[in-house]
Amino acid sequence: MFYKNTKKPLHTPAASTAINGVDLPAWVYAKPEPLATPQAPADATDDLLTRAEVARYLRVSDRTVSRLIRTGKLPAARIGRAVRIRQSDLLDMLNEKPSNSSDLGTCRE
Repeated sequence: MFYKNTKKPLHTPAASTAINGVDLPAWVYAKPEPLATPQAPADATDDLLTRAEVARYLRVSDRTVSRLIRTGKLPAARIGRAVRIRQSDLLDMLNEKPSNSSDLGTCRE
């Protein structure tokens, strides 16, 4: 048997509630401990990225990333059905000088 709840839920916006040091646990205010080992720079990683992640990083469409891979401008590896791009390969491609600088004059942007 189902009973209908007769109490109305409290709808208070989260922004209107006051947050002070008493309401939050102490670990929220704790500073992170420094790491014992130095980390490698972020651009030196060999993380594998998907086409969608590369497209989001470059702010282009997924189709543009596929075209860069197909023309050989962006090295990629196929793992099963998935295509993965090394982050270091992406950064190397971005740091290169454009090989066809004469075509850059016809860009719309």
